[in-house]
Amino acid sequence: MSTKGIEAVFQRWLDGWARHDAIAIAALYAENSMVESPIGGRQVGRAAIERTIRIIFAAFPDFHLVIDEFLVFSNRAVSTFTATGTDSGGFMGFPPTMKLATAPIMSLFPFGNDDEIVHERRIYDLSRVLLNLADADAPATEYRNLYSGLLEKAQREHELKVAAEIRRALLPQSCHSGTGFEVAATSIPCRAIGGDFFDYFTLPDGAFSFVLGDVAGKGPPAALLASMLQGIFSANADRGDTPARAIRQANDVLLRRALEARFATVVYAALTAAGTLTYCNAGHNPPLLIGKRGVLRLETGGIVVGLFEHTTFDEQTSQLEPGDLLVAYSDGVTEARNPEWRGVWRGAAAGLCARQV
Repeated sequence: MSTKGIEAVFQRWLDGWARHDAIAIAALYAENSMVESPIGGRQVGRAAIERTIRIIFAAFPDFHLVIDEFLVFSNRAVSTFTATGTDSGGFMGFPPTMKLATAPIMSLFPFGNDDEIVHERRIYDLSRVLLNLADADAPATEYRNLYSGLLEKAQREHELKVAAEIRRALLPQSCHSGTGFEVAATSIPCRAIGGDFFDYFTLPDGAFSFVLGDVAGKGPPAALLASMLQGIFSANADRGDTPARAIRQANDVLLRRALEARFATVVYAALTAAGTLTYCNAGHNPPLLIGKRGVLRLETGGIVVGLFEHTTFDEQTSQLEPGDLLVAYSDGVTEARNPEWRGVWRGAAAGLCARQV
């Protein structure tokens, strides 16, 4: 990449910061690029970089950069600049201090062959930023509080990251195939961890079965209950229960745990090698069976799991034909919006597609 090319990209980078345009700034980074900084840690990918930039603008609405020096050598650039901003939005999730923070920053930018930033390493004095935000009349006390809070937040984020890795490890592989069918599935939480889950099993009679569910709520409580439900279905799969019995068993187990205001929607189905599909839908978004007969909504079942004792669940059987497609999903799919529409909530989603072949 030429010196003029790097300078042009960097000018667009500066313009994005001046306009507080997180989308435009993130677009200058390669898709798998990384930004490293003392506060943000390692952020990988455009989406993570954009999210971090939005956090900065939200905490410091008057955030401003002043360039001191900019040097280009080979395919790299180094810039020193001063960042200023008033903490009127709440730094790192803490209550706003309404104080002006100033930080000299140095950034190293390696560029790729496609006029994109492939890595950025920011270096600045975090202690100075925290001292700026501390009360001048009691700097030691407030500095300690800010620093301790920052460490606690980092520890919580680390624990959530580990929990998210465990949740992903508990899910089965995204692709699976068996006699006469193929499956593709995924789960995308809107936070670090969420309450959507899916799993599939081979029953004692050789049939293939799957479960997809969505726990009420978000975050760690929902993720814990989702893991518990997934474990219940997995542990009972060897019993060979029908879908209705499997869901009733899960309902009974949840009620014995006395988890107040915690419930889940679940769809459970079993598919034989001959293409016979038996399903039970416990208050979940109806899966769609798409084929030559049109589109069928699989609604038979009952209410949500975990609310009432002695609940009955029904099941229904359909015969699949070659080429039929079964789509099961959580409400994160139906509530999703175009990410370009700013300010619109984007939910978590789990989805599973099974195709008869």
